[in-house]
Amino acid sequence: MNIRPLVIDDNARAEARRVLDYATSHPYQVGNPTPGDNPCYTAHFNTYRAVFTYTHVGRKVYRHLTVSVPSEKYPSPIAAYSIAVLFGFIGWNGTSYGMPDGWQGVVNEKDHCIVLAQEIFESGHMH
Repeated sequence: MNIRPLVIDDNARAEARRVLDYATSHPYQVGNPTPGDNPCYTAHFNTYRAVFTYTHVGRKVYRHLTVSVPSEKYPSPIAAYSIAVLFGFIGWNGTSYGMPDGWQGVVNEKDHCIVLAQEIFESGHMH
């Protein structure tokens, strides 16, 4: 059995903070070049790769995260949720495999990743 470890330590938090700082000052607009091609939106946690943006769609703003691993396999939901928390996602209880309330998610079979989103802003009102 192969286990892919996810270590969340000060280095991991600093890596997430680096991407969060960039994403905050460079919001992503749908239709712009793919954020995963920009290393400033990309964080690496051991063998996990995360791409995070604040994505603007009309009057809504979402935390948007993709998590992948270097293989034809997929990251575990618990690892993806744990990484999401590093990027400010709220509402996960820390143990559940089910999709947290207020989150949207999908397994992208083409790109072998988990995609998560959480609406945080709409029409002048924070969620």
